[in-house]
Amino acid sequence: MWYSKLSNKALWKAFDEISRIPRESKHEEAIRAYLLDWAAKHGLEAKTDRIGNIVIKAPATAGLEKLPPVAIQAHVDMVCVKTAKSKHDFRNDPIAIICDGDTIKAKDTTLGGDDGIGVAIALSILGDRTAEHGPLEGIFTVDEETGMTGAINIDPAIVDAKYLINLDSENEGEIAVGCAGGIEVSASCRAKAEKAEGIPLKVSVSGLLGGHSGSEIHLERGNAIKILARYLNRLPSFQIASFTGGTLHNVIPFSAEAVITVPDRDVALSIAGNLRKELENEFRESDPGLKFEVKDTEMPQAALKRKKSQKIADALFCLPHGVRSRIPSMLDTVETSVNLATARLEEGRFTVLFSLRSMIDSKKMALVEEIQTLLEGYGFSSKVSGGSPAWEKSDGSRFAQEFIKLYRKITGRKPEIRVLHGILECGILAARIPGLSAISLGPDVKDVHSVNETLSIASSERLADCVRKMLPLLK
Repeated sequence: MWYSKLSNKALWKAFDEISRIPRESKHEEAIRAYLLDWAAKHGLEAKTDRIGNIVIKAPATAGLEKLPPVAIQAHVDMVCVKTAKSKHDFRNDPIAIICDGDTIKAKDTTLGGDDGIGVAIALSILGDRTAEHGPLEGIFTVDEETGMTGAINIDPAIVDAKYLINLDSENEGEIAVGCAGGIEVSASCRAKAEKAEGIPLKVSVSGLLGGHSGSEIHLERGNAIKILARYLNRLPSFQIASFTGGTLHNVIPFSAEAVITVPDRDVALSIAGNLRKELENEFRESDPGLKFEVKDTEMPQAALKRKKSQKIADALFCLPHGVRSRIPSMLDTVETSVNLATARLEEGRFTVLFSLRSMIDSKKMALVEEIQTLLEGYGFSSKVSGGSPAWEKSDGSRFAQEFIKLYRKITGRKPEIRVLHGILECGILAARIPGLSAISLGPDVKDVHSVNETLSIASSERLADCVRKMLPLLK
């Protein structure tokens, strides 16, 4: 096995088993069955609520029964992204793990370290009969990545915990005590096709790093949809025959492609050449692998009218994407952002999807109104869906203060206390479960929600050891 020489074999055995199980958001049946079977094999009680969340309970070690009940929490689903050449089927195929020194990654897909490593750490501790702890629970939520469905609908009756350790953060040495809230805006407009005329060209944007629209939006990586719209906006005349860009609401679009027709090929190629030079200069640091190509292609049978094509391109060009504001007292922390996540022409409609995040709910809703107003001006109808409140900064709680003190004692490191722009389940769970206090931490996981995702072995093992040693000390 790839983990045969690693120190914490129980941890990596659990991670390996999880990685073999398809667990795309909203298709978590197999991983839920695995967890229930795992609990039965280990003689532990497991409870399930109507939405599909699972809570596994381990009794307190003798003499520690009076400690407050603690939960280790992680979500079971993963973001499923693959390279253009990959034939991986996320509904059936196991993740192909590559172990390279201290790093774990996947072959041509996301790894699922978000949050497979959290699940694995929880199982490695719950299943360890030598671990000391008070009443202990593992809370495994469903459908976190596409709407926090599990956390929002969790049944408080199946949870006894008063303290919650969320394992869904991505930087060792940081303890998260607050996070942004989120919401989505989807929009569409009628896109009636007519006979295509002119010279056909395929326009493609690829090689961008993409990444997590919360934790990596501040890196100013390119958005493939915005780059493609920038090109179309410069063309004097064109028809859109096809358009597809982006993958999921919480992934920065790393590729986009369109088939268009133009009246003058030379003009279109000249504009492309000038833009390519600009892009190579602008993204030389953030996205060195960027490829912007305009090539000849087959003539499509139909395409949108030129006026409609221009209006859609103008909308995509003008609609916002990226960081909107930062916390004044913490300028390294994003306060409000928007991800123009997907754009599609299909079945006679052009659709777009936005994911918004903010530490301040009123600013989040003001941005929603701004986007909807812009969309309306370009002929789109829109609707708002999902929505989770911001998790207000909670570092003053008794639990957070005790956890921070113990973390420093166990690791010898002073943790960095953070408020994250990525959306965590902590605030939602704390609001749903009476008397629950929460913090979040995690190992070093890089480039999540992309095919470049990596997980640090040493960092994961240190975190698992820290949590294990922390449990009998929490009072």
